[in-house]
Amino acid sequence: MTKFLGADGKYHPAGWFLGQDGKYHAPGSFLGLDGQYHPKGYQLGLDGKYHKAGSTLGMDGKYHENGSTLGLDGQYHKQGEVLGLDGKYHPKDSVLGLDGQYHPKDHFLGLDGQYHPKGSLLGIDGKYHPLGYFLGVDGAYHPPGSILGVDGKYH
Repeated sequence: MTKFLGADGKYHPAGWFLGQDGKYHAPGSFLGLDGQYHPKGYQLGLDGKYHKAGSTLGMDGKYHENGSTLGLDGQYHKQGEVLGLDGKYHPKDSVLGLDGQYHPKDHFLGLDGQYHPKGSLLGIDGKYHPLGYFLGVDGAYHPPGSILGVDGKYH
């Protein structure tokens, strides 16, 4: 990432600008009616505060993510979250596992009784490793793209 030396003697990411408040701000930031700088994509709400664009005012008087819904528990939940058999809200497409917990649908129950991401493989060490990991000459599993260096270690 390219940086530049600012008037304050500190380095800042390229594209940042010096605001009227004497501080550097990210591109797209704007000076709000409250005299503060806000990130791009924020808007002034009915409560006089700035919120992410698209957020909506809930029945509780607070702003919530667009598409969130009021659950049976009186709390707002992200769009698509579902009420599970345990009375809690879970991410869309999560499934109830044999252990009574909710897991992402792309997980599976391993021989160790734990849920692992789809594509994980059981290694000779008895542990599950993400797809693409490999057993090195040192007897340990390493991430894809690792290579054995001249120092005998994987990098």
